[in-house]
Amino acid sequence: MDNHPRSRDHSSTVDPQALSAKLDKLIAMRGDPKSGVGALAFSEALGDIDPDLLLVAVIAAVRELLIPEWASRRKADARPQRALETGEAWLKDKTNPEVIAAAKAAAKACTEARNETFGDDHRVPEAARHAAWAATAKDHKGLFEALEATEHELLARIALTSEYHLGPDQRRAVIGVLRRVLIPVEEKRVIGPESLPPKPPAPYSPDSHFDLGQVIIHKKFGDVTVTSVGETWVEVTVPDGTKKRLAHKP
Repeated sequence: MDNHPRSRDHSSTVDPQALSAKLDKLIAMRGDPKSGVGALAFSEALGDIDPDLLLVAVIAAVRELLIPEWASRRKADARPQRALETGEAWLKDKTNPEVIAAAKAAAKACTEARNETFGDDHRVPEAARHAAWAATAKDHKGLFEALEATEHELLARIALTSEYHLGPDQRRAVIGVLRRVLIPVEEKRVIGPESLPPKPPAPYSPDSHFDLGQVIIHKKFGDVTVTSVGETWVEVTVPDGTKKRLAHKP
């Protein structure tokens, strides 16, 4: 039974600290050196995430971590990329029968790609098809399987070059994408020239100090606005469009 209805708003409450702790726990898990932590571990950590938002995160992970090498090796085969695109299209228009049909076709194409490449990059279309399957899936366990396939593929790649010491970095890369997509960054207001109220217009004098955006009343150039500020100068644009530097006090 799916306990996470797809009608739920993306704004569903996510406790950033709790989720971050779960992601940190995923990183700390030992996991299998060849296949990683598995879908169950991802499910236990991310089971409370809105399915649509989770789909966005899965698409980002596959696109950023797996697709570049696939595209470089198989330039003429864009089936995984197409699956990710149909998943994105479905998120925007879930009731459109053409969008759903395209997603089904893309998922089927990825299954074919997986079978054709088995043993060599087959986990790329395997992971990508889950993005397309999301359009008709009864639950979202496939998204956890996509994350499992993503980590497994990354581990398989380093195994080819016997760089096993890089194993932990592969899961960190997956978690890094998940963290960026799933945990909103709190915006901090920076007090700077654009957020501070502008100073009132002031007559020009080389003994005065002027700020960015301030209007200077100049005897020769008229009213000009400061567009750049140096330690001992300000730059203004005069009515004919040329820029002039005027001296001012630091």
